Amino acid sequence: MLLIYTPKLNSRIEYAVEVCFKHAFKLEYRITTDLFEFEKSDDPCLWYAQEKVSGKPGIIADAMMTDEKIIINSPGRTIISNMTVLFPTESFMLPKFDLFAATFWHVTRMEEYGHFAKDALTRFTSEMSIARKIGILQKPAVNIWTEIFLEELKLLYPDLIFDKPGFKYIPTIDVDSVFMYKSKGFFRGMGGAVRDLFKKDFDAVKKRIRVVTGKEEDPWFCFDKINDLHTKYELSPYYFFLVGRFGNLDRNISPSRTTVKKLIAELVKNYTIGIHNSYRGNNHPKIWNKELRILKKITGQEIFSSRQHYLFVRFPYTYEDLIVEGIKRDFSMVYPDMPGFRMGITVPVPFFNLKTNVKTDFWLYPTMIMDAGLAKYQNLTKEEATTQCLGIVNYTQKYGGTLITLWHNESLSGYGKWDGWEKVYETIIKSAVEE
Repeated sequence: MLLIYTPKLNSRIEYAVEVCFKHAFKLEYRITTDLFEFEKSDDPCLWYAQEKVSGKPGIIADAMMTDEKIIINSPGRTIISNMTVLFPTESFMLPKFDLFAATFWHVTRMEEYGHFAKDALTRFTSEMSIARKIGILQKPAVNIWTEIFLEELKLLYPDLIFDKPGFKYIPTIDVDSVFMYKSKGFFRGMGGAVRDLFKKDFDAVKKRIRVVTGKEEDPWFCFDKINDLHTKYELSPYYFFLVGRFGNLDRNISPSRTTVKKLIAELVKNYTIGIHNSYRGNNHPKIWNKELRILKKITGQEIFSSRQHYLFVRFPYTYEDLIVEGIKRDFSMVYPDMPGFRMGITVPVPFFNLKTNVKTDFWLYPTMIMDAGLAKYQNLTKEEATTQCLGIVNYTQKYGGTLITLWHNESLSGYGKWDGWEKVYETIIKSAVEE
């Protein structure tokens, strides 16, 4: 067991230690505020304080961890063991950075608290993040930092025992629209046909006519194909359905359609169903309550999982609103424009609200890879996308935790701009299950 001394324990220190030594790594530890007990202990020890308090190993704590009003937008950084680390500090017999401050800052998404997105175009993207700017976005920084720290500590205490978490894979499918052409009503259908004609995309016009007249299946209604693929690898995906009212950015098929209700009711028999919260609800959270009631009625069960449409999150307000609605876990923590480790970690962690300095029972499940981040935002070739994704898969397998991918039914249709992308997805699956 590791005994940690700090003069005054607070929620920030307690949370950071938990993330490092309970979630990122598995290490038995105990925190004490009794210096006499600490000095007399024969267990592996370290102290954490704003000044040196002992001849045993220790870290000078950053003021952010002891003053709960402090919010830091851009921490200092240095290189240790060929890895960029945040919050360099004085330490004694340990790596010279504040592991707990670095972890707390990254996992709580402190840099996002100063960014109030007005709309989907002003979301917090990877380009704004410190992690991308310093080249660590596609590495699980918190896991790596903790490993660096624990390896040094083990040199001092060879009997110290710690381990990485087990690896698992959760594929997730967002269903923004069940159909590409069907069930959109006369005006939406006509509008789409006019756009195709304007672009002189006559193949699309012909496809639309064949689908609407029932001569072909709608290309996005490919759920049997999706389920067969996951069954092949003994995987059970989570499905997130957008069931909000149609709007400029919420362009789904109405959940009142019999085909949509039947699809959801069938999927819930074998798969986890979550809510894909509408964009409209960001400014009117009561709308999410209505959407949840719709989905609960169709599935016949409570809904505990969510993902924000457009991955639109305002800290901490989005999560405060979801907690009120009874959601227990959210899967929105992936950047829209680039895959990687937005929270710097491979494992789910409890949401820590920096406004109240309270650890909640609401869990954030970091998603690492999204289809649109590869094809739309980065405009990668399929080969480039595969290479980028496999690097992330390998890191998650190495450090353990939960690999979570986000694909859409449309991107697995093999139709139009998504031709061949289902092969990229299957390559990711193979890599994940054949560790």
